[in-house]
Amino acid sequence: MRDSPPDSIGVVDTMGCALPEAIKYMVRKVKKMTGLPVEIHTHNDFGMGVATELAAVTAGAEVVHGCVNGMGERTGNAAIEELMVGLHILLGLETKYRLDRIGQLCSLVRDLSGVQTANNKPVIGEENYTRESGIGVDLVMKNPLAMFATAPQLFGREGKVVLGKKSGKTSITYTLEKLGIKNVSDEAVSDILKEVKTRGTEKRALLSVDEFKEIVNRRLK
Repeated sequence: MRDSPPDSIGVVDTMGCALPEAIKYMVRKVKKMTGLPVEIHTHNDFGMGVATELAAVTAGAEVVHGCVNGMGERTGNAAIEELMVGLHILLGLETKYRLDRIGQLCSLVRDLSGVQTANNKPVIGEENYTRESGIGVDLVMKNPLAMFATAPQLFGREGKVVLGKKSGKTSITYTLEKLGIKNVSDEAVSDILKEVKTRGTEKRALLSVDEFKEIVNRRLK
C-alpha cells in the first residue's frame, strides 16, 4: 500500500513567540524546500497571532488558521475576525467575506462558549466606534474614516457619541437632537455641557443616557 504524499505543509508557532519577520523567513524556506502550499498556524502569547499570520500570507502562505474571538488554549489563537479584516483591508485581497455578519458570528460563539470579549477588542468591541471628545463629532457620523481605522458601516454598525469629561458643545447638541430635543439655546447647551463635564470627572466614567436626560430636564425647566 502506497503512502499518500502531503498536499500542504504547516508552519506552526505553538508558543506564539516568533516575530513576523521570522515567520516570513520560515514560510519562504518551507515553500522553497517542498514546493508545496503552506498553512500557517500561530498562537497569541505575545499578542502577535494575527500579525504573524498576515506576515505569512505576504510571504506566500495560502492557508491561515484561526479561531473566532481568538479563542484557544492559553492566550488563544489568531482571531478569525481580525484575520478576515486584515486580509481584506490591509492586504487588499478579494476575500468575498461577509464582513457585515462578523458581529453575529462572534456574538454566537461568545454566547455558546460563555467566554466574554473585551469592549475594546479589535473589530468586534462594543466601544470601537465611540467618540467622547467634542472635536470631530460631525466626522463620526458624516466621515467616519477621518476618526476610525475602518468604517463602522462595513460591519453593519454606526459611530456612537458618548458623554463625559472630554465632551464639547457639539457632543451636547448632537445628543439633544438624537433625543428629539430641539431649539435649545446656546447658553443652555453651555450649562448642560458644564454639568456633564463635572459629573464625568466626579464619576470617573461616561454618563448614561438616563443621567444625561436628568441633567437636561433640570437645566431646561
